[in-house]
Amino acid sequence: MPHPEQDPVDAATAGLRGSLPALVTPLTPDRQVATGEVAGLVTRALGDGASGVLVAGSTGEGALLEPAQRVDLVEHARAALDEHRRAAPADARCPVLVAGASAPTVKELHADVARLGASGADLVLVLAPSTYPLTSDELLRLHLDVAERSSTPTLVYHIPQLTGSALQPEAIRTLAAQAGVVGMKDSSPDADRRAAFATEAAAADGRFEVVTGHAPTLRTALEAGVAGSITAIANVRQRTVVRLHEAVAAGDGQAVATHQDTLTRVTEGLGRVGTSMPAALKAAMQLDGVLVERWCRPPLGSVPADRLDRVRSALLR
Repeated sequence: MPHPEQDPVDAATAGLRGSLPALVTPLTPDRQVATGEVAGLVTRALGDGASGVLVAGSTGEGALLEPAQRVDLVEHARAALDEHRRAAPADARCPVLVAGASAPTVKELHADVARLGASGADLVLVLAPSTYPLTSDELLRLHLDVAERSSTPTLVYHIPQLTGSALQPEAIRTLAAQAGVVGMKDSSPDADRRAAFATEAAAADGRFEVVTGHAPTLRTALEAGVAGSITAIANVRQRTVVRLHEAVAAGDGQAVATHQDTLTRVTEGLGRVGTSMPAALKAAMQLDGVLVERWCRPPLGSVPADRLDRVRSALLR
């Protein structure tokens, strides 16, 4: 939780100005949340320089979890973050807990946002229902409505390559004017649009932060002025992501190129495993001794044993 003298919203948005892993969700053989492993993942991320964590996002298979499982995940992550905070110096930056909300209907989405906020999330990342592609105006109205009803600050989850719904850059001005919406996670590969989002956000004087979720264009995004990153690849390369952030801030072009090349090669290698990215990441983390199992929530399949060599090759890149 934030330091008593800090404004909770300011403390939460400050955590976005860094690198957060979009954590995978550890599962048991019967595909329930392995709650005993959650604290270890959170602690490992913070030890590797993360400014917070995202749970139950798309990498965490959030939309495939039951609502009660998302709550359980948030509660265990919250406990781990609070334990870390108690052990940290009094003036240390508070790590932020972001939780992913998703549902097939707007009514259920409102309920999920409320549950996750009540369970301890500092910010709720809102994924719009995606059965039907939404226009930019429809998507904008949805996020304004969710934020207006939520007592927890929200982030827009913009991932049009999966949902078919895209916002236009000018929507940022309207979103920034709504006090309940504090930022956007843009996971699109469209670097030009993301740069336009960042430009619009800069005009909001700190009221709205844009973070990227697209690792192959992380360098470009940081140089365009995004506040931070929430990436899947940070599950296995968190320190490299942090070093890239630092190199961009320092203007060290050679280091920037080296770290971005590493992230791109590992991301592309995992993409060639032939499974979903959550499955490939879990297999990588099991091989590294970080996870006990590599199970995914149905209908996602886990990496079969005969493809583990592809995962090993990706990690060597």
